Amino acid sequence: MGYEIEISYDLKKQKNVTNLLGNLVSCAESNECSNYFQYSECEGSMKKMKKRCIFVFYFDDEKFVNMNEFLKTVVNKYKKRLYVDSIYEIEKNNLIYASPYYMRLMEKDQQDNYKERRKTRSYSDTDYYILREILKKEK
Repeated sequence: MGYEIEISYDLKKQKNVTNLLGNLVSCAESNECSNYFQYSECEGSMKKMKKRCIFVFYFDDEKFVNMNEFLKTVVNKYKKRLYVDSIYEIEKNNLIYASPYYMRLMEKDQQDNYKERRKTRSYSDTDYYILREILKKEK
């Protein structure tokens, strides 16, 4: 099965989107991403509409190290322009990381489960390995 990573950016804040996306996809492919796709979403009123573009990347279980290298690159190189919204372990149905923005989109019971898991620090070794790169970004 593997991992699903959602990465987004605000369309209004980005100037050279084509170059940014090309670099992101190139980085994912060089780290042996098994599949990826892109979609857009809009929220807010017509006057204050926010447009976000979301990329979803899939990495197989056996490509865990490659996935972590991809995350390191995104966090270190693109932290001002891209947002890691979520990291999800597909097989175990486990949300490893959710950004504050992603938390607002979740239903209340999902938020509570995620917060409880973070509060009790019930992470596996692989979860911790992933989170240490992401949480460096937030500090």
